[in-house]
Amino acid sequence: MTIATAAHKNSCLLPCVNITRLLWLVLCLLTLGLPLRAQITPGAPVTPPTPEPQLSVPPPAPQQTAPRIAEIRFDGNRRIRTETLQARIFSRTGDPYNADALRRDFQALWNTQYFEDIRLEVQDKAGDPNAKIVTFYVIERPIIRRIEYHGIKSITESDILDRFKDRKVGLSVEGQFDPTKIKKAEVAIKDLEAEHGHQFAVVKPTYEKIPSTNAVKLVFTIDEGPKVKVGLITFQGNHAFSDRKIIRSMHNSRPTAIPMLLFDVPLLHKTFDRSKLDMDLEAGVRDLYQSAGYFKVVVAPQGPILTTVDVNREGLGPLPLIGRQHGKATNITIPIEEGEQYRMGRLVIRSADPEKGLSLKREYLESIFPLHQGDIFDISQIRKAIENYNKLYGVYGYIDFTAVPLPDVHDDTKIIDLTLDFDEQKQYFVRRIDFSGNTTTRDKVIRRELMLSEGDIFNNHAWELSILRLNQLDYFEKVDPKNADIKRNTKNGTVDILLKLKEKGKQSISLTGGVSGLAGSFIGLSYQTNNFLGLGETLTLSGQIGNIQKSALFGFTEPYLFDRPIATGFTISYSSFNFNQSQQQSILFGQKIQINSSIEQDYTQNTLGGTVFASYPLRKFSFARLGLSYGYSHTNITAFSTASTDLFQVLQFQSLGGPSALTGIDSSYISPTITYNTVNNPMNPTGGKSFFYSLKLEGLGGNVRAISNVVEAKYFHQTYHKRNVLAFHFVGSFVTGYNGRVTPPFERLFLGGEQDLRGFDIRTVTPIAFIPIATSTSFAFQDPTHLDIAGNATLRSTPAIPVITFEPSFPGGDTSGILNAEYRIPIVGPVSSSLFFDAGAVGALRLNQLQLNSTGLSNITTLFPSSAVSNTLIIQHGTNFRPRASAGIEFVVQLPIINAPFRLYWAYNLDRLEQQIAAPLSIFKSTELSAIENSIGPSIWNSQILPQLRNFQVNTQRINFFEPLSTFRFTVSRTF
Repeated sequence: MTIATAAHKNSCLLPCVNITRLLWLVLCLLTLGLPLRAQITPGAPVTPPTPEPQLSVPPPAPQQTAPRIAEIRFDGNRRIRTETLQARIFSRTGDPYNADALRRDFQALWNTQYFEDIRLEVQDKAGDPNAKIVTFYVIERPIIRRIEYHGIKSITESDILDRFKDRKVGLSVEGQFDPTKIKKAEVAIKDLEAEHGHQFAVVKPTYEKIPSTNAVKLVFTIDEGPKVKVGLITFQGNHAFSDRKIIRSMHNSRPTAIPMLLFDVPLLHKTFDRSKLDMDLEAGVRDLYQSAGYFKVVVAPQGPILTTVDVNREGLGPLPLIGRQHGKATNITIPIEEGEQYRMGRLVIRSADPEKGLSLKREYLESIFPLHQGDIFDISQIRKAIENYNKLYGVYGYIDFTAVPLPDVHDDTKIIDLTLDFDEQKQYFVRRIDFSGNTTTRDKVIRRELMLSEGDIFNNHAWELSILRLNQLDYFEKVDPKNADIKRNTKNGTVDILLKLKEKGKQSISLTGGVSGLAGSFIGLSYQTNNFLGLGETLTLSGQIGNIQKSALFGFTEPYLFDRPIATGFTISYSSFNFNQSQQQSILFGQKIQINSSIEQDYTQNTLGGTVFASYPLRKFSFARLGLSYGYSHTNITAFSTASTDLFQVLQFQSLGGPSALTGIDSSYISPTITYNTVNNPMNPTGGKSFFYSLKLEGLGGNVRAISNVVEAKYFHQTYHKRNVLAFHFVGSFVTGYNGRVTPPFERLFLGGEQDLRGFDIRTVTPIAFIPIATSTSFAFQDPTHLDIAGNATLRSTPAIPVITFEPSFPGGDTSGILNAEYRIPIVGPVSSSLFFDAGAVGALRLNQLQLNSTGLSNITTLFPSSAVSNTLIIQHGTNFRPRASAGIEFVVQLPIINAPFRLYWAYNLDRLEQQIAAPLSIFKSTELSAIENSIGPSIWNSQILPQLRNFQVNTQRINFFEPLSTFRFTVSRTF
């Protein structure tokens, strides 16, 4: 007998069975199964039973054997093994034949979704009608060999695959051809296109069979259609707020615009996205109203009114890109039912469990609530209060604490009484803290940074600060709170913490070389380990050799001395710097430039020194530390140009070392410091702030007497869904000498370069001063009173005339201030970009620090007793504390192997100095001039000498000081 079942009819027919025979068979089985039991009376003697008469019962009819499954076959399966299909059904060979069981097996195979069609046949086995052969005929679904996407422009294939993963579509190459999944994929692609502004996109899936295989190629043909932008946004029923204010609350849909006094000028219209619009209606418009007390506001009760129109709008006159819009736009009309404005009434804080009181005092909890009776009922303030209550209870171990607000609205008085039900749950303690992944760093190095210990109350805030402290070490990849596996034991009220870490490479060895404007041609080798032997020590050894700058450094830091939080260490350094202004300008402009030696700065500076330091936190686990360091350095400066010689030797710098002005500058100093640092990463910070102040007092030996003050502050804040970072940096410095001494020339302040003002050249931002120099000159003239043999007037020269000339110089300042602002945007992996703005100024506040030395001043006053020559340098007007500013964009690649940021930036100088600077007029000794006039006579004096004299006075030293308009530079550093 054959029973066939189609794939789309999930049923099976029963074979014909004789009901009479079946009943007779059941009756016989019941009769034969009756037990024979003897009746025994308790306590009576047992006697053999008396034989009863035998009844002749006719033998029962022969029993009919029940059908059974002799064999189960699968026909048509190629990829799917028979054993796999056998495991999917319930029937087995030898089981009694049961039609219902076969229906269940059929349904189980169909639910696997392996097949396009299934047919079930049941046949009798040859020679045995009670043996059944069950056969499942299957047609497998084809395999998808390839998936292609045709017509996509605004999205990529990677975007589509990510969306499939988010929506759990389950469609992939080498997967089965499933029409249901293909339909889900079609919907996902349409939604993705709609998010990118293509609301009218058409997605058509088709497939092609691959010959000789049970496989297909799936093709999604996508017609994106026009891109739809957000058009006009209007409101109905708004009285409390203007359209402009409400639009500003719609962060996802509002146009990018320039805010004006009465209106905004739209620049770019955003892409229309219905899901983002719904978010704006809820988190933007509704939150705006509820934060102003309109508790029952209803925003678009029937949904926003959307109208898609064709737009062909040109820009604004001379600015064609501003306001320009072509294509389709969706105009949005949002009905608003504002309702009444409500105020805060009575506040009640109670325990959610009536049998349990509050752990914290109710009076204190109510005192920190931000709203008071009569205040506008501000929903945003209530949300913030609940967050603060969660943090407060988290400090005391109530990590499952919840606060449920229950508003009681009084429409008659427009008052809302608020009840907060506090469900504290159980208080948790720390039972155990373990670590994994710290293959080199020892456990004690990690534990000493944690603000929690076994047995302590589980303090959520202390745990967050512990994570921050671990990130500040920079021993591990970024540690997130989610890296901690916290297991609760609700019965005992304890938590076990397993912190999963991934160590960074603790050692780095790098070989560098190249050409730069500052260091010239150079080659450098450096070695650094920031976790020496897994104990947290830092060892640094570096050296660099170049034709302009040479340096060497060796340092060691121990962060925990004697297992106490005392950071100690030392450094030994050597540096040699050759500042040649002509060479610097030649490298900068790519051509040979020779500057007049009378104004060119050309000198070398060699310094050898070392420091020892120590610091200690103000209190246990504090981010503020007090430090103290001692240093000693020996510096020699050699001047090669007239300007450098005049600057270093004519000024009071000579008092540093006696007759040899700049040989043997010995500085012995002590420097107390105070720091506060919550920045979460030393290399790529995304949050936190830091403050640093140091006072450097030179004079504990040596021949330098100077005081330096430095104040530095940094601030980092995440923006735009915590993806980008807003960063600020400020540095203020002041340096001065004391006890009749002046600051060494290499400690005076200069700005410019990639470390402060990126658009300006290094050490070029400085006041410009003029040094008075006592010299002499003579003038030639034709003397008609003395004739040669030909009868012509002879050429004679006047006697040397004493004169004071003024040479320009760049002495640096004693006070400076710098502000840097950056908006950092990560691009991909180690590549990031940032928009930056730099502003700063430097100047000489204490002009007595730029005094002429006594010898030079004495020479001038002796030769020119009547001249009013100042004993301090003359600062050119407009150069002292002249502000500079630059803005631009930079790209940074952080290479993990050598741990160095490679940076390429372009800067435009918004505020720069561009003028020709002329020295003051030369001063002649008047008595000498009168004597010469009397000796040669008024005629020669007026006709020949006086014009030369005036020309000499007017044609003084001049500097064409034109700072660059823009700068494009490559560096291996970050500004901050």
